[in-house]
Amino acid sequence: MNYQIEKQLLIIRYKNKQIMNKALSAISHRYEGLSGNLEGHNFPASYVQKGDSIYEIVKQHHIQYVIGVYHANSLEHEKLHAKYYLDLTYKKKIDDEWNQLGDVKRSKIIEFLKKLGYCDKVWIDEYQAYRYTEKPNFFGIKW
Repeated sequence: MNYQIEKQLLIIRYKNKQIMNKALSAISHRYEGLSGNLEGHNFPASYVQKGDSIYEIVKQHHIQYVIGVYHANSLEHEKLHAKYYLDLTYKKKIDDEWNQLGDVKRSKIIEFLKKLGYCDKVWIDEYQAYRYTEKPNFFGIKW
C-alpha cells in the first residue's frame, strides 16, 4: 500500500484487488452497504473507525474523504466521488443535472444502479461517477 494526500483527500493504491478489499471492504460496507469483490472504494473519512488499518493516517492528516484503488483505470471514477463530496459547487451542478433528468431516464439509471447493489443514498453520486467516466451508453440510455 502506498498513499498520497491531496488537500483533504487520501488516495490509497494497493498492489492488488484482494489486499485492497481486505483493507477497505468493511468501511465501504458501513458507508454504502457494498462489500466483497469491489473494483475501488470511496467513502467519507467519518466512516473510518478506530481499528481500521487506515485510521491513523486519516486522523493524523485530517482527511475528509478516502479512495482506494488497485488499478489506475479506477482512479478517475473514484476521484469523481471525492469531488462530489468535497466540491459543493460541483455537487450542486450534478444534483441539478439529476433533477433535470426525465423520469424515464432516472428510473432506468436507478434500476441499473440497484442491480449493481447500490443503495439509494449513493445513487446520484454513482450516477455522476459512471456518467463521466464510462461510455455514453453505459446506463443503456441515449443522451
